[in-house]
Amino acid sequence: TRALQDEDVGPARIAEYVEYDPAVASTVLRVANSAAYGGWNRVDNIRDAVVRLGAARLLDIVLGDYLRRLKVSAPLYDLAEEDLWLHSAAASLAVKALQRERPRAGIPETASIAALVHDIGKLVMVRFLKADVKQVLAVRDEKNIAFVEAERELFGCDHAQVGGEMARRWGFPEDITAAIEQHHSVPVPAPSPTVDAVIIANLAAKAIGTGLGAEGMDLRLDEHVHRRLKLDFAGFSRVCIQTVAWLKDLKASYGVK
Repeated sequence: TRALQDEDVGPARIAEYVEYDPAVASTVLRVANSAAYGGWNRVDNIRDAVVRLGAARLLDIVLGDYLRRLKVSAPLYDLAEEDLWLHSAAASLAVKALQRERPRAGIPETASIAALVHDIGKLVMVRFLKADVKQVLAVRDEKNIAFVEAERELFGCDHAQVGGEMARRWGFPEDITAAIEQHHSVPVPAPSPTVDAVIIANLAAKAIGTGLGAEGMDLRLDEHVHRRLKLDFAGFSRVCIQTVAWLKDLKASYGVK
């Protein structure tokens, strides 16, 4: 990630890093040639793929491929293998669709990376917290609160807070860390185009049926997010439709049904 954030590191150097890992290199070429990433004219080498994608999208692909290969089930959230990756990928694509829908909203390229990793806290929660999904749902129903609030009640933290701390320790850029940490915050304590975009992308990814699990559509959203992005219902619908189309193509490039 440091190489991708360094403005002095050019495409040739980045390509060298990618070529050291055959699995990543093949993924970068395959995804760079998909319609979701503008692959109308085929590229056949890593350097051309890096130039086409740019550093932010390249990191998006590399991290996405890593999440896909993890194949982690998340019983605490009632998510099977592939579910977490599909939701993350859908959220990342939804940011791209949102950038297209609202080109003047100031949403940076790195927002798609933030959307891709917005739920990394769930990986830690699943591994280290011995709790059954039924316990979370029971607290949610008893207290009439959102699923993420029930996490806080049971564990003293939620997956967004855990993910934010992970990102901070890993040295992620502050805007990505903030988006991970605040994507369930109501109200959003420190709004930014990246944070707002990730919140909408998470909603869009769930609206099209990815990553629902036990949480489902049980979300509380800061009502000002849509207003800050100047996104109405029709615009949100177009974001969802475009995300579905791109996700279908991305799944095909990975051979996922």
